[in-house]
Amino acid sequence: MTIGNSTEDYLKSILILQVKQGYVRSVDVAKELGVTKPSVCIAMKKLREMKLIRDDDSGGIQLTKAGRKLAEEVVKKHTLIKNFLISIGVDEATAAQEACQIEHAIGEETCKRLEQLYERELTQGGNAGSGVGIEQKTKGETEYDEIGTGKTR
Repeated sequence: MTIGNSTEDYLKSILILQVKQGYVRSVDVAKELGVTKPSVCIAMKKLREMKLIRDDDSGGIQLTKAGRKLAEEVVKKHTLIKNFLISIGVDEATAAQEACQIEHAIGEETCKRLEQLYERELTQGGNAGSGVGIEQKTKGETEYDEIGTGKTR
């Protein structure tokens, strides 16, 4: 399934909010992405039609299995790119911002190669941890706390 940059951003934001807050509302997505509520409403309708999200019993937004898989792929790309940029000397804020732009442009093959590069670095004693996946750091804190959406609010 091919999805656009905006769709990827919405899915990533929903996943980040679900992990951080345990629930997601349209207003939360609007705030996270710095967009209007009507824009979120239109996007959520599209995501429902694509069967990537569903409404939960309390009126919140939940990712479907397919939606979560896509969102996790975007987060994985973001994390790999951000860590790569930091490893070559880019400051963390710039790396995070630029990772949000690059994550939409690279494909599965490039992502896989980046991941292999980090695995090689780790096995050879490097300090290039990929941080891929959802890892609980401390109570209430996850890898997603450092990702953000890359949007300037």
